[in-house]
Amino acid sequence: MPEDADRIQPWRWLADPAAAAVLAEVETLVGAGITPSGLAGLRRRHPAAPIPEAIELVEARRRGAAKFEHAAELLLDRPGVEQATSDVVARWKATRFGDRRVLDLCCGLGGDAMALARRGPCVGVDLDPVRAFMTARNAGIETRVASVEDTPLDAPLVHLDPARRDEASGRRSWRVEDLRPGIDAIRRIVQSVEGGAVKLGPGVPLPAPPLHDRQSLSVVAEHGRLVQAILWTGDLARTVPCEAVDLPSGRTVEGVASSWGTAPDGIGEVIVEMHPAVERLGLGPSVLASALGDAAADYGEIAPGLGLVTGPADPIARAEAAWFRAVRIVQTLPARLDRVESAIGRWIAELGPRDLVVRTRGRAIDVDAWTRRLSPIARGAGRPASSDHGRDTLEVGGWRLGRRLLVTIAVPL
Repeated sequence: MPEDADRIQPWRWLADPAAAAVLAEVETLVGAGITPSGLAGLRRRHPAAPIPEAIELVEARRRGAAKFEHAAELLLDRPGVEQATSDVVARWKATRFGDRRVLDLCCGLGGDAMALARRGPCVGVDLDPVRAFMTARNAGIETRVASVEDTPLDAPLVHLDPARRDEASGRRSWRVEDLRPGIDAIRRIVQSVEGGAVKLGPGVPLPAPPLHDRQSLSVVAEHGRLVQAILWTGDLARTVPCEAVDLPSGRTVEGVASSWGTAPDGIGEVIVEMHPAVERLGLGPSVLASALGDAAADYGEIAPGLGLVTGPADPIARAEAAWFRAVRIVQTLPARLDRVESAIGRWIAELGPRDLVVRTRGRAIDVDAWTRRLSPIARGAGRPASSDHGRDTLEVGGWRLGRRLLVTIAVPL
């Protein structure tokens, strides 16, 4: 269509090596801050250049540097970068596909396609011709401009990244009903091939939607932050239903979701926080049982639904803690900021200046306000804040236990 050609043309221009000089000037302009005079000068010097798209590309490459090792060489736009899979996650995902041919459906700007193309044949499909052009350029593969519901499923494996935004509001949605293509179309696609991977948001409601008689779910955390859930089907599914993934370490743990019991004796000597992917999948009880054996029975959730575990200090201190972290409680007290200030002052007098971390669940306390009030006391006069929250840290936690608000002061175990 003519309008599609008009949309692609600026990106074709920018993909040409001859655009490098213009992009260098745009980089300088963006770095210094775009002004009307600077923009006017750029347009005078390069009247044929697609300046709006060039600015979009430069800004997207800056944002994309956190996701892509070679962002400065890619064709990117800002919405595409936000939605794209990072290099680290894409490489981990691609290994499961082996060397078989893959269709990357809803390929976007090619975050997954770049990794899939490095391990074997891959074809990208997207309804947006600009995105299909970006993927072709970024991944060096053939792409099709087509609806994924209509394109031939001419590969044994598919990777599908449905849109996860509410069309009415434009905001990201975790509702399965808001996926585009819809859940029925996704189910038809993955049931028509030998194996599939459906990329979902980490907040997808659990249990995962049934798409196939053989499916499993991976939840991925990258640098400690949940970034993606992948529903694997057919040949790509595991026999165990759930898998927590930690990247870039590559550690994984499989299991079956289960619930915590309540702590046998109220708040114990430690607070244990599970890895976010383990907690998201409900694998915490099995992970703790694997690490502690029979001693895991002495641990339970501080309050139902809080996701934090408490119990004795000794077994957890001797356990391999790849999938959880623990802090030792040194004091509990009511959630009154003046009382907490006094307690922090006493502990700092005993332990020496420390960095302070304030944590909560369910917004039981205002973390920002408490941090502003307590951090200067914890650091002591003249000691700057540190970015390395190691053993010289004091942790203040605010927790809602039924109708009570309770504060814990703790140190790393």
